[in-house]
Amino acid sequence: MAHQFSSGAFFHGQAAWHKLGHVVDGTLPAREAFALGEADWQVLSTPILDPTGQPIEGYQAITRGDNGKVLSVQKHSYAIVQNEQLIKLAEALHEDAEMSAVCVLDEGRKVTFTAKINGAEGEVLKGDEICQYIVGATSHDGSIAFQTLFTPIRVVCNNTLSAALGHADSTGATGKGKRISIRHTTNCNAMIERLPEIIDMKRQQFTVGLEELEAMAAKPCTTAQFKQYCERVFADQLAGLVNDKRGDKTTARLKTIEDLPVWDSVANKFAGDGIGFDIKGVQGTYWGAYNAITEWVTHEAGRGSDVEAARRRLESQWWGTGASTITKAHALALAA
Repeated sequence: MAHQFSSGAFFHGQAAWHKLGHVVDGTLPAREAFALGEADWQVLSTPILDPTGQPIEGYQAITRGDNGKVLSVQKHSYAIVQNEQLIKLAEALHEDAEMSAVCVLDEGRKVTFTAKINGAEGEVLKGDEICQYIVGATSHDGSIAFQTLFTPIRVVCNNTLSAALGHADSTGATGKGKRISIRHTTNCNAMIERLPEIIDMKRQQFTVGLEELEAMAAKPCTTAQFKQYCERVFADQLAGLVNDKRGDKTTARLKTIEDLPVWDSVANKFAGDGIGFDIKGVQGTYWGAYNAITEWVTHEAGRGSDVEAARRRLESQWWGTGASTITKAHALALAA
């Protein structure tokens, strides 16, 4: 399947963008949620054989225990993290969070859960709600570490934003403060022991972050200022020259923001076409400027079929360039 969604469960009656998986009104305890999402299988290490049937030393095949699917080939030093550890992490949330989603991606190479942190929600403007989610994730192909991510979501447009809600939740331009990860190991007890402390800290940071977003909403942003803002957000893409006539180097000049494919889209969103821009107080502010960027990152960035592009955007928002772009847009809007 192009979207690489294999199985999953979604709660509170909110289906995923690909319309697959089980959708449930309300929520479930963590273990039941993983079972419904078909994410509670064992991960096995199996030998790799040469043409003579002898094991190849130093390597192992990482396979699904329920269907035998080979998820990756790893060196013997690679330690398996069972999905059970992810379940235990979700169970350790107790009353601090409610299960929102469980996803098995790419035939099981990645497994994630999302839970809404109770007591971490608010409005930037009246009718413009945000909340804080904790995402637990692991991989069985070595692509990501066992980790937790803290992700705010604009409920009014269902944007998944991989951005910290303030400098307290983000250390520098990379935003490393919003995730906690550990090396592949046989247990996640250290992370589980820290969860109550971490979640309490995130609630406090959410309040600080909400105040920062409210400050963005209170700061006017003209069309000219938005253009300058975008030039700084996408400065890396403006490096170098572009030819006015294709293939004719004699027409080379410095790039401008109008040369970037992103510009027409974000400019139109900022002018009022963006999702949620009908809410009073969004348009013509740095909150609107920030949301024009985040909507493009979460809804339009990337190429491919609709579902494939959406999958890539989601991963980019959690682990890639999308996260960096949103973090940079956040910092620059605050600086304004």
